Amino acid sequence: MKKTLIFAGILLLTAVALVIYGNSRIPAPSFHGSLAHILPPPPPGWTMKTREIADTPEIKEAVGEILNYDDGVFVDYTNGMDRLSVYIAYWKPGKMSQRLVATHTPDVCWVGSGWAKESSETVTNLSVDGNLLPPAEGRVFRIQGNAEYVWFWHVIGPEVKTYATGFVPPWYAPLIDLARKGLNQREEQFFIRLSSQNPLNSLSLEPVLNPVLRKLPLPAPFLK
Repeated sequence: MKKTLIFAGILLLTAVALVIYGNSRIPAPSFHGSLAHILPPPPPGWTMKTREIADTPEIKEAVGEILNYDDGVFVDYTNGMDRLSVYIAYWKPGKMSQRLVATHTPDVCWVGSGWAKESSETVTNLSVDGNLLPPAEGRVFRIQGNAEYVWFWHVIGPEVKTYATGFVPPWYAPLIDLARKGLNQREEQFFIRLSSQNPLNSLSLEPVLNPVLRKLPLPAPFLK
């Protein structure tokens, strides 16, 4: 009887170990190539300029150490006084904790840099070519009297993480993640941010916004 219990215990531990191993293996990435190459060229009348993610070598090094991304791109599309800024960062599977990426949203980084957050919303009914896109996190920030309108998405594997209009997650949030997704918390991630001094649904931005939305590495859109 004792040997049977020992053997059953070994089998149980082996099964648990196999489940943990199977759920914790780093999946293969689905994104290949360069983020810079997925962005569309500027439409007629617009220009496109690549920006440094950080302005100085010191800040660039600090950003690289903190965000630790595998690829990133930051561009401005401009037409006269109109501007659409597009920032995308990418992490391969297993590279970065999703909760660490979540601490570098504009809600945290921009406010920490002196911006004031004026409003938060979940932007639904975004569509392109008749396809409904995942809801975006909508924000309005202001600094030195200037407003900046923002949409952002944090893509984790096949899903977009919701931030419930900027609330601080509870201490037990990691347990919720574990209950929802199991031990596999190491999927590839994108952080996508669109911003402008104009509301992003302005008619003046439409010629460039739609081509950009078509190219963003968002999960497959839902048909209307």
